[in-house]
Amino acid sequence: MRYWLLLTCAFFLFTFNRGFAQRIYHHNISWGRLTLTDTITSRLRWELYIQHRRQNGPDNEFDVFRVPQFTSYWAWLNYTLTPTTRLGVSPVGYFKSWLLIAQPSDLDKDGVRELRWSVRLDQEQKLAWFNLINRYGLEYRWRDLSQTNVFVPNWRARYMLRLEKPLKIAGLKRSITLVVNDELFVQFGRAVRSNPNVFDQNRFYAGFNVGISRNLKASLGYIYGVQQRISGKEFDRSNFLWGVLMIDNVVSRFKK
Repeated sequence: MRYWLLLTCAFFLFTFNRGFAQRIYHHNISWGRLTLTDTITSRLRWELYIQHRRQNGPDNEFDVFRVPQFTSYWAWLNYTLTPTTRLGVSPVGYFKSWLLIAQPSDLDKDGVRELRWSVRLDQEQKLAWFNLINRYGLEYRWRDLSQTNVFVPNWRARYMLRLEKPLKIAGLKRSITLVVNDELFVQFGRAVRSNPNVFDQNRFYAGFNVGISRNLKASLGYIYGVQQRISGKEFDRSNFLWGVLMIDNVVSRFKK
């Protein structure tokens, strides 16, 4: 319960209190992810996330495919410590992100390149009506924020509270799960030392996971995100259309 209260307070504090910002920019974004995964041992799995985000331009708020906003290739190793606890380590991830478009001049901004090392811990509890998952994450980021190919490091911590509710629909054999989660990001370290505070962003998500076949799963949902700009007086508020296609047993199914 204490985690839920913490996330609820953070969500309302950073999402709805406009008094913290002198200026707010609104965006509409499409976010797609292809996940490739397979087993190494009974407890160890690998994953590869291939992601791309696109955003609307200043001339049309509904064209969510107008210009790029983010591209990444993110590798993970996940180890099952217990039936309810999983440890994930990402030895390498490559990211490139573009400024969220607030005015026409932003279209000419160069993208920021990033190399990232990450670790996360998932703890799951199966309750009477739903599954509750606490995710704790820590990232070490190298970004060329102000000068191309001159990378400056900083840390970012993440906490997610996630609720999953399996749904049983008469006559439907495919598994469907309702998912709701909220994730808070805070940052610290050299690259953000002069920032006015440690808050980075907050994301609220609601959607569905669908089992299409034994090796194919999909997710579709909506994300409402709030992110603080370097000035500390500007916030980006974004609506994301989120879609994921996961292909399991990428290698092992061909061995059989």
